[in-house]
Amino acid sequence: MMRRLMFFAFAAALPCAAFAVPATTVKQTAATPARPAPMPLAPGSRRITLSAEGNAIAQKIMGAPDPRLAQIQTEMAAVVEEQKKLIAAPKIDVDKLEPLLRRREALQTEARTRSTERMIALLRALSDADRVALLQNLANPVQLQNSKPPAAPPAR
Repeated sequence: MMRRLMFFAFAAALPCAAFAVPATTVKQTAATPARPAPMPLAPGSRRITLSAEGNAIAQKIMGAPDPRLAQIQTEMAAVVEEQKKLIAAPKIDVDKLEPLLRRREALQTEARTRSTERMIALLRALSDADRVALLQNLANPVQLQNSKPPAAPPAR
């Protein structure tokens, strides 16, 4: 019983590990020119092709950082730390762990909701052609070079 509870608590804490890791920064030297910040709609080498007007709209809506998202990440990190302390205790108090799990779930939901609201605002602001280009790129992402295509189902 204790193993199951420890496994459940540990498994519940894993999805938030990304929020607990602090962002690293690189110092700019005089010899290194400052790079422009990547557009949120252009991760890696993949670039979503929008018109000039669509790029301006996307930069305006998606380019501005969401201050509440930073607060959510900070709160999430605090919740994860408290969960780790409770899980590391010799006897796990489920009554103390439950509100932390529920708070983490609420924070994750709020973060997803805010992200979805920004995407909907962007879609409403774009022209039909830009909207189609954006949605097609999101629905059919480019595979990474080293990734294999999905295996075909066995023939019957």
